[in-house]
Amino acid sequence: MKYLGAGLDGSTKVKKALIGGTMAATPISCVAGYYTLEQIDKTNACAKAGEMGDRLTAGLQQLIKKHGLPFVAFNQGSICHLETVGTMHFSIDWSKPWGIPKVLSATSERKKEMEHMGAAYMAEGLVTLAGSRLYTSAAYTPELIDEALNRFDKVFENVAVKEAAAK
Repeated sequence: MKYLGAGLDGSTKVKKALIGGTMAATPISCVAGYYTLEQIDKTNACAKAGEMGDRLTAGLQQLIKKHGLPFVAFNQGSICHLETVGTMHFSIDWSKPWGIPKVLSATSERKKEMEHMGAAYMAEGLVTLAGSRLYTSAAYTPELIDEALNRFDKVFENVAVKEAAAK
């Protein structure tokens, strides 16, 4: 520790590696990080979070089917995606550049709908990132996931599918 310093360390007796900044690896943050990683390994936290992600995604897929919605749910471990409007999923025919404004307009409309979905989730106490991503952790239990799915069910039962989306 005597070789590490932070901020404006005026000591000249011992040469030190100066470390500073929000994301810097200060001695205390290194210790905290080490013990955090140790606990993650000891408790198998990543696998548990992934299992809860699988449970949440499977439940969302069942709800999507139940309500006949044109949504897609998938996950990569604990990172769950719930695509409801396909904001960035569009096709541009570059041989017809005059069609680009229509595509951009549709993208803006989709973004607005995604914001509405995010607000509907929040009204039920569901916090998402950008209305389309959810994250599970090892602290989640099957009961908590089931409660979240009940809340998603309440949101989904109030979703009206636009005719263009149904085609």
